[in-house]
Amino acid sequence: MMMKLEHRASLVDELLGEQARLGTAVSRFSGWHETANPEPLQARYYRDLVPLSRPGPGAQYAFEVNLDQCTGCKACVAACHSQNGLDDDESWRDVGVLLGDDCTPYQQTVTSACHHCVDPACANGCPVLAYEKDASTGIVRHLDDQCIGCSYCILKCPYDVPKFNRKRGIVRKCDMCQGRLSAGEAPACVQACPTQAIAIRIIKIGAPPTPRSKLLPGLIESGYTNPTTRYLSSRPVPQTAEAADAATPRLEEPHTPLAVMLLLTQSATGAFAFAQNPVMRWIGCAAAIAGIIASVLHLGQPMKAWRCFLGWRKSWLSREILAFGIFAPLTFAAALDWLPAATATAAGTLSVCCSVMVYVDTRRPLWAARWTTARFFGTVLIGGTALAACFDPAWAATAAICGALKLAWELLYLSSDDPRDRRSQRLLLGPLRWLHFWRFALGLSGIALLLVQPAAGFVLLLGGEFLERHLFFRAAAAWKMPGNA
Repeated sequence: MMMKLEHRASLVDELLGEQARLGTAVSRFSGWHETANPEPLQARYYRDLVPLSRPGPGAQYAFEVNLDQCTGCKACVAACHSQNGLDDDESWRDVGVLLGDDCTPYQQTVTSACHHCVDPACANGCPVLAYEKDASTGIVRHLDDQCIGCSYCILKCPYDVPKFNRKRGIVRKCDMCQGRLSAGEAPACVQACPTQAIAIRIIKIGAPPTPRSKLLPGLIESGYTNPTTRYLSSRPVPQTAEAADAATPRLEEPHTPLAVMLLLTQSATGAFAFAQNPVMRWIGCAAAIAGIIASVLHLGQPMKAWRCFLGWRKSWLSREILAFGIFAPLTFAAALDWLPAATATAAGTLSVCCSVMVYVDTRRPLWAARWTTARFFGTVLIGGTALAACFDPAWAATAAICGALKLAWELLYLSSDDPRDRRSQRLLLGPLRWLHFWRFALGLSGIALLLVQPAAGFVLLLGGEFLERHLFFRAAAAWKMPGNA
């Protein structure tokens, strides 16, 4: 008869059993959180700073900032950075300072992030539809996997909200911590503010702002995008107040591939408009194709460039790309003499018109319609007539006149008394003064040489036009919130 052996628990068995009874710290916390306290631990601090319900029809979430309580501590900036795992040089929330003038002493710190506009300029300009405005919450989200890194939303946004991430080759921005809000938890910036200066409110989307209303003094008129952020203060913000960094505007990105693209495609249009022989047509064809190839180098995600037609209904950039897509093959056909040069000229003119609107639509003062149209079509005339002068010196005088008129028009901008032009004027006459000098030096030298050595004059004029286009980007002072770097 076999005896049944009794199993004796080892020390390991006892420890495993004890662990099963005790549970892990995570499991205990999770059980407590779900049963004993169904709301986030810090909810007692921010319960009044977030809505208790989702927005109804005709309403959306919006940031509300109490300026009287903002101390400029940047806890909101640090919390946003930590919550979203941003890179060291990346920030979706900024803190700046508004200052009054000598007659109205005033100083106020201002925190800002995306304003989740009713009519967001970033979404309207995106050529690949990488933005969406949530129908129920009004939050403007950026779709990272759709983005091609063209940065046009950065040019379009008058509050400098989207930020280009060079490591990833895409743009990213604040989404109001949508995941936290959907769980009834406050966004990181709201929860981190020690003075409860930031809150989330539900606002009604009514009539657009009055034409002259602004979110804060010194900003663009709110009618452009209809931002939803509300700034509250017991002290009226003086209308003469300016950002502390307004006197030292920042230099903008040079966008060199775009400068090359604009110069070559516009010169190509001029080459076909004033074509004297097949060689000029082939030069125009080569310039057009080279310019379009150069533009692809501007993208952070060039392999996704095929999506650029998706936004053609509302994005001028998408329309410009489609126009170039028509222009390039027509230049080749015209170079082979399959089509008249006038056909390529018409397609090129359409492309230049789209290029003008790409920048006019950003509302940056330097890129206003009268200045941009003259610059772009001036390049068309200079490129075409100066190239024609290389084959027929009779065109040299015409090219010299075109070059002189364009230089005069650029000088006229420096004398503009429009207050909105002051920031770009400060850049052109300050940190960019030497580039500005060489732009005029090359332009004037090219005009003089055209009359005696047209080929050398043509090269110098193109060099001057390239510097002009470089300044066109670098001096285009952006609208932005106080403090945005």
